[in-house]
Amino acid sequence: MKFSARWLFVTVFAVSCGCATWMPSGEQPPGIESRIRTPPLGSESVAIDSFLLRVQSEDTNQLEQLWSQIDQQIVAPELRLELHRNGMRVGKISGSLPSILESWVRDTELRREEDAFEMAGLVADVKSEAVLWRCKASSIKEISIRNLSSQTIPLFYHIDGLKGKSLYAPRFYFSMNAIPGADHTANVKLLPEIEHGEFTNKLIVRDAALRQVPEREKLSFSSLKLQLKMHRGDYLVIGPTQERKALGSEFLHSLTQENVHEPVLLLLRLSHSGVDSNFSPNDAIQARIVNSL
Repeated sequence: MKFSARWLFVTVFAVSCGCATWMPSGEQPPGIESRIRTPPLGSESVAIDSFLLRVQSEDTNQLEQLWSQIDQQIVAPELRLELHRNGMRVGKISGSLPSILESWVRDTELRREEDAFEMAGLVADVKSEAVLWRCKASSIKEISIRNLSSQTIPLFYHIDGLKGKSLYAPRFYFSMNAIPGADHTANVKLLPEIEHGEFTNKLIVRDAALRQVPEREKLSFSSLKLQLKMHRGDYLVIGPTQERKALGSEFLHSLTQENVHEPVLLLLRLSHSGVDSNFSPNDAIQARIVNSL
C-alpha cells in the first residue's frame, strides 16, 4: 500500500500513556477523535503531537539548508540571541514539511520498524519516538529529551554570564503548557529544564494526609522560556545550532553506541484544540482564567 508523504504526523494508535506511532497518510489528517479510543477533548484541552528525531551523522550537512526553510522570526530577537548563545534555535513551519524533514522522518520510522535495537532505544541515549499529548490548560506536561541515568557530565550555559555545573544522572526535558484559543489556535509555553542528582524525600500534605514524595534538584532556564501561538497544523521545530555548544551541546544532542554525537530535533504539531468543537471564544477565555489561578 502506498502513502503520500505530505502528512507524516498521523497517529496510528494511542494508549492511555500517550505514546503513538507516526506514518505517512492521506492529504488531510482524520479527526483526532477517530484516531484515539479516548473521550473527545474538552473545551479546555489541546492535542499536540511530538516527535523526537536524531539526525544521522551523514545528514548533518543538510541542517543549515533545512533551517533556511523554517521561520525563526517567530521568536523575539533578544530571545533568539539568548537561545543561540546557549546552542539552541527554534522555528515554525506552516503547511507541509520541507522535503528534507519528510525524508528524515520516513527514514526514522523505517529504522524503528526494521531494527529492534532502534525500537528499544538501545542505539543511542536519545530514543526517536512519537507521543500524543492531551493537554488541559491547567496542567504541565514534561517532554523528555535525554535521560542519563548513571552518568556525571559537565554542563556550561549562558544565563547572566557563563556558568558551569557538574550534573549526576541528568534528565533533560521541556515543561509544556498549552491553552486553547479561538479559530483552531493554542498558546504554547515551553520551558527547558534539567532534573539531576539523587532522589530525596520531601514531605507534603496531600488529600489531608502527610506523604513522602521523591524529588531531585532542578535547573529551570526561565530566560529561555518560549511562548508561542500555534495554529492547527503548524509545526514547531526546536534544535541545536550548527556549532555544538553550551546548553544545547547536551540538551539537544545524542551520543550513539559508536560514541558519535548526533543533533536532536524536537517536532511539535498542534493537531487539535478543544475550542474547535465548541466554536465559542468564551471557552478560550475561561481556559486562560483557569490557567492563571
